[in-house]
Amino acid sequence: MTRTYMAESEEAALRAIVERIRRVPDVYRVFRQDTRDAGWHHGIEPPLLEALMEAGLPFRRTGGTVRYDQLDLANASLALRMPSPRYLSMRGWSAAIRATANAPSTLTYEVEVKPSGRNGDPAAGLGAAPTTDSRLEPAAPLLARPECDSSADGSVTLTRTVHGQSTRVFPEAEAITNLVAPIHFHLIPPELRADLAFLAESRLADCALASTFLVREAGALGLRARRSFGLFLAAPYSIPHAWMELHIDGRWVSFDPHLLNLLGGWGLLPADAWPANRSIGEAAWRLAADEFVLATSGGVPTQLSFPTRARDGQIGA
Repeated sequence: MTRTYMAESEEAALRAIVERIRRVPDVYRVFRQDTRDAGWHHGIEPPLLEALMEAGLPFRRTGGTVRYDQLDLANASLALRMPSPRYLSMRGWSAAIRATANAPSTLTYEVEVKPSGRNGDPAAGLGAAPTTDSRLEPAAPLLARPECDSSADGSVTLTRTVHGQSTRVFPEAEAITNLVAPIHFHLIPPELRADLAFLAESRLADCALASTFLVREAGALGLRARRSFGLFLAAPYSIPHAWMELHIDGRWVSFDPHLLNLLGGWGLLPADAWPANRSIGEAAWRLAADEFVLATSGGVPTQLSFPTRARDGQIGA
């Protein structure tokens, strides 16, 4: 797709995507990815990349090579719904939400914690990928959980059983969940992931920043809320995630209106069946209030993957 053959509506769409990308201050950009990375990791081939540059996508020329910021490319790829690994994993989130909602009784998830073997990606994990012979060192909060089975070599398996059909709409949550409706989903630099002033100015947020915003606003509405960090359970891969919980009828209930708005807008969940004030259920497994490094290798935070198997069955089966 080049400027010569693009329809005017396509050009306008690219300009709108780039305008959102440029709301992130340039100081947070790291220009390391090249044209090959754009295609391989983000599904953005050279003609489309050229069109994005013409629309104003930030770039730098270093040593005769054009370089791009990884998050800029990731956000463009998601907005265009390119078949990147990231977009495909987000499609898996919708499948996980449906699975938990539709399970006849319970679902048991077995989650391995493994070095990912990928190159460092600040949006997808912590730090650089370990070498193949590195030893995984799980964090103490992870090892302390009763669901954790660890071995001497550092390998970890987490087993979690969740109740099916545990999601429903909560009318009392509508006022708070509606607050993120005008906020656009955007992958943002780590330095801005708790910056509520940035959210207010840019109207951009990832799920972590959106959950922080919602917890702050809940008090003004007379709601008891807390922020949660943990794993979004899904087969074949679970994903580290952050969301909001509300205390309703004596228990904590998980909500992620920002994610539901995104998946509904993409047509990955039926928006009428999954309004923003529907609970995401027990697929969101809380490990802590705030994000923490799940594992290190040689004392350095390492990027992880979470291969996951799911099976039907009763608790204790």
